[in-house]
Amino acid sequence: MENSGSLTGHILAQGWTDTPSQKTNTGRVVIVLLIGLGILVAVGLLVVLLFGDAFSNLFDGLAGS
Repeated sequence: MENSGSLTGHILAQGWTDTPSQKTNTGRVVIVLLIGLGILVAVGLLVVLLFGDAFSNLFDGLAGS
């Protein structure tokens, strides 16, 4: 406690108390993001494999006409 009577000491005495920082779940967030990215990549590959020929035929037909 600051009892010098200075304005700075008074302001510093009114500050926040030291509290422990909250535990972050960065690892869990990274894992969830990687799982989401993996699902997006898998769906993209599935679309390309299943509908790739249809899209290429469609664009070949449009370009040829």
